[in-house]
Amino acid sequence: MLVKKFATLALVGLMPLAAAAQQDAEVKFWFKENPNSISGCIQADSSFTREHTFKIVNGQAEIKSAGGIDVKLKPIRPNVYQGTFNLGRMNLIYTADLGATPPTLVAQSQDGGCKWNAVKA
Repeated sequence: MLVKKFATLALVGLMPLAAAAQQDAEVKFWFKENPNSISGCIQADSSFTREHTFKIVNGQAEIKSAGGIDVKLKPIRPNVYQGTFNLGRMNLIYTADLGATPPTLVAQSQDGGCKWNAVKA
């Protein structure tokens, strides 16, 4: 009986945290050129070195940019979201970490040869 009471109290105590994770949010990021990317990636910098907007609306996270990037993201752990964008023959993995200080956004190829890091605008 005592265990049930503690379990119920623990669940009730965690409910505000779950609700907070689902709150709507918007964060603007600017990607910076990464000199460690291979030369073919550096040629694509103009597509990435512009503003990207991360949004959570009704529990759905996404990244959008004026360059036509529109990526739906899924939570992979608390305050961290990830999604894939197909850029021709290259798949880019976008990872947004809103729990970091400051929040971070990374776009990188699956092999890691191309990588862009963003800073909060």
